Amino acid sequence: MSDPRHHDPRLGDEVLEESEHRRLPRPQKHVRIPDDAGHDADATPSVEVDGKSCTGPPTKPPQPWSKRLARLFPFDLSWIPANLTWSKIKPVIRCAAVCFVSVILMVIPRVYTLMGQGSFLILISSFLDAPSDPFLAVLEHELIFLTFVVTAWAWCCLGIFLASLARVHTDYSAPLDAIQTAQFVEAGPTVILAVFIFLGSAFFLYIKARMGPGPYLFPTIFACICIDITMTTAVLFPYPYYLIGQAIALPLAFHCGLSILFSALIFPSTITAQYTRTLFNVFAPLNDFLAQHRRVLTLDPSSDEFKTTVKSIVGAQGKSEGGLGQAAANARLLKQDIVYGRFSPSRISEFQPIVRRLVTRANGMDIFFTLIEPTREKFPVTPLPSRPATPRSSTPASTRPQTPNTPTTPLPGSPPNGLGDDPDQATPRRQTLQKRALEQAHAHKSFSRKLHLRLREHHEEHQHRQVHFSLLNLAHALSPLARVQTSSSGETAVGVFESQRYMAVEASRLSDPDERDVTAEFVRLLHESCDELLECTQGALKGVQAWFAEVRRGSSGRRAKIEKARAERLAKLEALNRRVKDALQRFRKEKRHRVLDPYRSAFDPKHVRSLAGIHEPPPHRYLFHCYMYQYHLMRFSSILTEVLDAIIKLEKECPKARLWWPGIPIRKMLEWSPWNPSEDMDRADDEDPDIIQGIQPEWNEDLGITRRRDPDALPPSNAFQYVMHWIYEAATALGRGNALFALKAGLLTVILCIPSFVKASAAFAYRERFVWGIFMGQLTLARFRGDTTFGLVARIISTLMGGLVGTAMWYISTGSGHGNPYGLAAVVGVCAPFFFFWRLYWPIPPMTNIIFFVTTALVLGFSWQNTHTLLPFRYMGWQLAWRRFVLVVCGVTAAFLFSFLPPSTTLRKYERKTMSTTVSELGAVYCSIVSFANTREHQEVARGEIVQSLVAVRLKLKRSLVLKTNIVYEFSLRGRWPSRRYQKILDLQLQIAYLLSHLMSVVEHLEPAWSRAFLRRTRFLDADFQGDVLAVISMISTALRTGNPLPQITPCPLLDRFMVHSHGLNVIRQEADDDYGLPRTMTIDTLENEQYLCFSVGVTTAFGIVLRLDKLMVATKELVGEQYHIHGIGVPELKSSPMATRPPKDA
Repeated sequence: MSDPRHHDPRLGDEVLEESEHRRLPRPQKHVRIPDDAGHDADATPSVEVDGKSCTGPPTKPPQPWSKRLARLFPFDLSWIPANLTWSKIKPVIRCAAVCFVSVILMVIPRVYTLMGQGSFLILISSFLDAPSDPFLAVLEHELIFLTFVVTAWAWCCLGIFLASLARVHTDYSAPLDAIQTAQFVEAGPTVILAVFIFLGSAFFLYIKARMGPGPYLFPTIFACICIDITMTTAVLFPYPYYLIGQAIALPLAFHCGLSILFSALIFPSTITAQYTRTLFNVFAPLNDFLAQHRRVLTLDPSSDEFKTTVKSIVGAQGKSEGGLGQAAANARLLKQDIVYGRFSPSRISEFQPIVRRLVTRANGMDIFFTLIEPTREKFPVTPLPSRPATPRSSTPASTRPQTPNTPTTPLPGSPPNGLGDDPDQATPRRQTLQKRALEQAHAHKSFSRKLHLRLREHHEEHQHRQVHFSLLNLAHALSPLARVQTSSSGETAVGVFESQRYMAVEASRLSDPDERDVTAEFVRLLHESCDELLECTQGALKGVQAWFAEVRRGSSGRRAKIEKARAERLAKLEALNRRVKDALQRFRKEKRHRVLDPYRSAFDPKHVRSLAGIHEPPPHRYLFHCYMYQYHLMRFSSILTEVLDAIIKLEKECPKARLWWPGIPIRKMLEWSPWNPSEDMDRADDEDPDIIQGIQPEWNEDLGITRRRDPDALPPSNAFQYVMHWIYEAATALGRGNALFALKAGLLTVILCIPSFVKASAAFAYRERFVWGIFMGQLTLARFRGDTTFGLVARIISTLMGGLVGTAMWYISTGSGHGNPYGLAAVVGVCAPFFFFWRLYWPIPPMTNIIFFVTTALVLGFSWQNTHTLLPFRYMGWQLAWRRFVLVVCGVTAAFLFSFLPPSTTLRKYERKTMSTTVSELGAVYCSIVSFANTREHQEVARGEIVQSLVAVRLKLKRSLVLKTNIVYEFSLRGRWPSRRYQKILDLQLQIAYLLSHLMSVVEHLEPAWSRAFLRRTRFLDADFQGDVLAVISMISTALRTGNPLPQITPCPLLDRFMVHSHGLNVIRQEADDDYGLPRTMTIDTLENEQYLCFSVGVTTAFGIVLRLDKLMVATKELVGEQYHIHGIGVPELKSSPMATRPPKDA
């Protein structure tokens, strides 16, 4: 081929030097321009396409009055009808029954006398620890609950015993009135009790922080309450009074018994039933997901409707994956379930990894839309400072801001006031500038030569400009689209080096003037090849979803009728399975080859000898993009057939129902680790940023042969050194986050107890129930200052509203009297169903929800108690509610002020540490996947651990989305928190985690020879390239953890080296030493080979990973900044340019 504009895809000679050559014929379009000058310029133009007249989009129909009224309402009540289903109502009825029976027990005199002065706790605990879960989960919670409370009581008894030994005056006959007036408070016993309060509170709060969300949350709260009430009361008695804790433990024991009993009797549910409902909710969004995929492939990619449909597709896939966390939490207890049915819980749990793979492949189908225009993701280029001018003497790439003290000059080509261009207007400008850069690339093959010429032209126009300033302008001239307004006027540009190199790569190798028409053609071909398989897959998915909806339903009726229904269901499933498998077989053999039509002419024997007049095939990336979609669709359909096969196998092998017992030893049933997923882990307030739930700690070692070393000491070599090493580790553990928080919270508890310990104020503190403020402040204090501030606001608002509701209910039940048992029971019986519906499904922060109903229950319960006891605190209704409010305000304010004292940890630092942990784990998983691909013959890496690690990382990142909402409560006088920059880093890490999952899927399906060719093409076995990749990951993780700036010059962009060789469609380069038995010259048979499809998908996936690592580096630089500036790097230094002023402390 003598014409340089033509390329042969069989040779891989594809650098897009034929950009001006047209590949696909463009359809003729006729635009009708109105003749009248007064035509509205903003009106939608009328376009004639192929002789057919098309107008703009029609006007949207008016919304119904109900929707318009709902928009005017200040609250979103859409969650109410969404939860008005029988499966959601049954837990509400069970919880309401427990609450109603608790009130009945509280008002019965004999039971009330048995429970003691803390009888109102049975009503409070019914709201705080609602038995809404399946029986086994409730049993686990209540056993832990009761164990912790009894343990706290035992700890208090030990403290009371030791304090009694230090008491000077012991009087067992002291009158109660004298005890309540604090006449017997002594210093020695008080100090001992204070020490026990400190140690006990610190211990339980450490467990609360260490274990995180899960079955230990509420037990630790009530254990702290037990310690606070018992110790602050025991200090008043002149003798060891051990029964104080009984008034707390006994009502809570009644509550535990009621919860377990009612969970077994009223609409009993099993973990298996909850798990199948969760899987049903995972499948539900996928139905719409597949329907939208069929629709989007029929649309024009350049239309707005295409973009809108893609957004809805991504949203549907996100909803589906949102249920995987709940499914994983249910799967933890699945093997411990006791159930009567046809299928054992262990067999049902086998669907968990299959469904997880199914949802992940659905994400892979969405990646296609991130590869094509106009939804393709662009590389983030250097943002401009927000100020409209920059000092002449400043260095744009400097790592530190300088105060402008000279007249400022606007940046050439920058928008006014530093604002970014409108995306709609910037897109054609970006394409024009890329085309100009491409033309320069044709004339100047060397990148440095091109930059030199551009800078020389720029220097001739502006003699007073310096090299660095010209370099910055060049980066922005190459990409005016990505100008971002910075949050601080003192910030300097970062990522200039990466932006320059990437924009040159994009202009020379990733741009195509006919991209719009070529993309539309390939989307059409993709629709023709995939629509049948999408249709069959959608039908099979509906059948699977229907099976999970009916799998736990009881069979009623005659045996013959039941057998007939089961046979019909089995036949339907088998028919769906055959249909999907047949469609998948046709797709693999014939249908998927439809996207090869534009390339077939290139493999005609006459094609190579022709010099002109033959239509050129498009670049290889269009085929690779289509292969990406086809691969994930095939895997999605194949995994769905695995689900159908498993269902059919269960239906055939388990014809009769039986009782299934737990499949694990009883001693392991109560085991819990912070590494385990939990039911509420996506909504919890406290979590450890250094732990990724779902990844076992030993996996961090098993995934590789690397080990962390102590830089200050060699490993212990004898018994004495081992003992001292253990002591050192135990001592240093006290300085870590959870331990420091526990010690700080214990100290706060002792400080809040001082009014109850001082003889002059102890009587007043006891009479006015200071203990409410103690444990409210104790439980408000959180590891992170933002959570504490949020607790301050949430608890104050919830206490106020709950107090008002409780006061209203009390006066309705008793009027002006002193408590009516029938009225109280009636009011609670009527309100309880509505309260628990809101308690379980109200979409507000859990703390706000819980405190509201706990306050309501406390006002009711304590008002009733004060009418039937001789306590000095004799307030009811409103008098009780406002005192409770004052004490809560005092307690939470103390916690808020105490959170500023060192050690003080912020959610801002938590976000950085979390992202540092996840980046580090992603790097470990990346190495494991490459090792897995390189050792196909003798596997040394466990596949299951890799997959589980990736799922856990994704869940950790998604939970941080919820946890960071409280950062707004961490007010700072230094400036606003850069939430968008953190969000960008989080999104990029999520994308990398997904791409690593897809890469793992690809390498599993590659044969050893193809796997080695894949590693060769992607340079994943190139030590130099891998050193750069791992250096980038390590630098990002370290910078996020420490906050230190990154070097201005880094190995990024990795994409430049990833694409150092141009392979095109070829598997092996012509000059390669080893071809692994694979063809060096491309043929149509090779293109149709399914292994080649997997190979191309792997290359595209690797491209996406490398690209996002580059993006992650730039995003991290935007967060932490740059350092180590070297003048003139990246371009030849201009001799006529004066030397720029060196920034201070830079180097």
